[in-house]
Amino acid sequence: MGAVVCGALSLGVAHQPAWASITVDGLLGDWGVTPGPYAAGPSQWTPNAGISFIQEDQNPAVSFLNPGFGGQQFDVEAIYFTQQNSTAYFAVVSGFPLRTVSGYTPGDFAIDFGSNGSYDFGVKTVGTHTLYGSPTWSNPGLFPASGPSAVTSGTAKGVVQFGYQDSAYSANGHYAFEIGIPKSLFGSYWPTSGVLDMTLHWTMSCGNDELDLHVHQTIPPTIPEPSDFLLFGCGLLALAGLSWQSRLFRLVPR
Repeated sequence: MGAVVCGALSLGVAHQPAWASITVDGLLGDWGVTPGPYAAGPSQWTPNAGISFIQEDQNPAVSFLNPGFGGQQFDVEAIYFTQQNSTAYFAVVSGFPLRTVSGYTPGDFAIDFGSNGSYDFGVKTVGTHTLYGSPTWSNPGLFPASGPSAVTSGTAKGVVQFGYQDSAYSANGHYAFEIGIPKSLFGSYWPTSGVLDMTLHWTMSCGNDELDLHVHQTIPPTIPEPSDFLLFGCGLLALAGLSWQSRLFRLVPR
C-alpha cells in the first residue's frame, strides 16, 4: 500500500517543460522512466524534472504487499503526473497487466480533486477509455479498503488518449499505461490559479495492493493576452501621433 505523498512540484514554467512532449503510447521513455529489473534500483523510476511521482517497487521475492499477497504480479509500482499546455498526463506502472489474472481484473484510474476521498473522475482502463464525472465506484472484493477500483456508472465526459503495450516491459514483470486528458473535460474542478490539489489512485479488483499519488502544485497566475481591440486602439494612437508629428514638421519654418 502506498502512502500518500507529494511528488515533484511543477512551478512557474514547469507547466511547459523543456524536455520532449509526452506521446501517449504506453512507453515511458519520454517521461524519463524505463522500468527494469528490481536490482537496477530506484533511480530507474525517477522521471524528468517537473514530473510528480511516487514509486514503490517491491522486491519480487516478497509475497506480502499490504494489505494482500501475490508478490510482483499484484505489485502497484509507480504513478506519474505532468501537464503540458492544455493536457494533463498520467501514467501507472504495475506488475498487473490490463487483462484478467487469476480471476481478477484491472481497476479504473481514479482522480480525487481536493484530496477529500470523493474521487470525482474515473477513466476506464479496459474497453472504451472514457472519462466519467461524478462516478459511482465499486471497491475491491478481497480488500475493500484499497478502493475505489472500478467505475460502475457516471457522466461520460469523453473518450481520452490512452496508451498501453502488453509486452513493452513484461520481461521484467512490469506493465505501464498512459492517459492524456484535456483539462477542459474537468470543467471547474481544474483550477486556473491558486493550488492544484488532487490524489491519483489505482488498484486491481482484488485490492491486493494499491497506490496513491498526492499532487499539490502552485499554479502561476495567467498573464492576460492583449485583446485585438486593445491592439487596434494602440495602432490608432500611433497613427495619430505620426500624423501630429508630420503636421508639426510642416508648420516649423525652415
